[in-house]
Amino acid sequence: MKNLKRILISIIGSTIFAGIAVAEPVMVAGTGNPDLDIPAVQAAVDQGGSVVLMGHFSFERPPTAPAGATYNRMVTVSKSVVISGGTDENGDSPTIRGGDWPFFVDALGAQVTIQGLHFVRPTSGAIWIFAVGGLTIAGCRVQGMDASAEFGMQAGQGAIISTAIFVGADPHPPNATQLGKPENFSGNMTIRDNDIDIGGMAHTLALGISMFSVGKSPDKEVDILISGNRIINATEPSINLRVVGGQAFVDRNVIITGAMAGGGANPDAIRIVGSGSYVIAHNSIDCGWPDGTATGINLIGQPPPMAPRASAVVVDNDISMSAPEGTVFTKNSAGIEIRGFALGNSVLNNRIRGRGNAALTVLNQNGGLPGNSSFLLNDLRGFQSALADLFIDAGATNTFFAGRQASIEDHGMGTVVVPIP
Repeated sequence: MKNLKRILISIIGSTIFAGIAVAEPVMVAGTGNPDLDIPAVQAAVDQGGSVVLMGHFSFERPPTAPAGATYNRMVTVSKSVVISGGTDENGDSPTIRGGDWPFFVDALGAQVTIQGLHFVRPTSGAIWIFAVGGLTIAGCRVQGMDASAEFGMQAGQGAIISTAIFVGADPHPPNATQLGKPENFSGNMTIRDNDIDIGGMAHTLALGISMFSVGKSPDKEVDILISGNRIINATEPSINLRVVGGQAFVDRNVIITGAMAGGGANPDAIRIVGSGSYVIAHNSIDCGWPDGTATGINLIGQPPPMAPRASAVVVDNDISMSAPEGTVFTKNSAGIEIRGFALGNSVLNNRIRGRGNAALTVLNQNGGLPGNSSFLLNDLRGFQSALADLFIDAGATNTFFAGRQASIEDHGMGTVVVPIP
């Protein structure tokens, strides 16, 4: 009798599971009318499960904020869902034209996937992740963005700003008094194989992928993978990670800044700020801003009481610093820079070409003195330095350099240089 009950329970469970597994996705076809398209997409994602968008959508109307919410958006994702783009008879992905944050994900603990969508000139950005328990954004295309004063004001900046994909509960850069809500995020977070043409304009701060205060140790840590993305025409960081509770792997992305700088201070193609465990590997960067303060990859430590940027590994990246002839470089111009309260970071086997103040820099910032920085076997043969191949600022401690003989401007303490033929 007991065996019969077990068999019946197994059959019933298998039947229920099969019913769930074969549940039909909700299909939504675009009309080109925002008064129809936005409510239709909202109704579909409210059901959760699987949603497939097809055709041409218009989100070109003013955004709104749900009752009790702070930030405007077009569509709110509040539960576990997979939003996919279905291709038409020509193999084209669905397009979503316009919209101030077309998708805003506020789904605490839920898993959300957004894939195969084509965003055309959204305002502020394409996707804002405010809270999530697991994330995949894959195979999407962002074709130009319109920066907004509203997003700039929310970020505490006196500029108009856009960010193609933003992950964070507060767009203000995190500091000791504004830390955001890192507990809003947990689980695996993957942003991969997206094609982002930011189309940055003069006097705008236009970014690619940004994450601010994401994950909290020890119970809500995140595992971040940002891989295989192509990001072009940014005026500020193409990848910008600030304060991660967990680990982040930034791998095999292609970044071409273009020649339009946004006027922000010290632009970096990849910027890593504050606590977290980071590996920055196998990325291809062409940093062509006509700005003498620009950097290919920058590791920045924050002052107390924030935790320092520690133990990052920057390995096997190919960096071209292609500022135009005649650019006047300052001391924080570099292919790879370690700055401020940054401890125990390793830079190895990278190839740096082009021109700048230095290929590698260890820099004092606001009293922050980097320590225990290691530079191993980097290829600097194609780099033309205005000052030196390696610049070590006053007060930096225990810098270790091993590689082919390079010109070194050393004002630090405890520097060790090991020439390798």
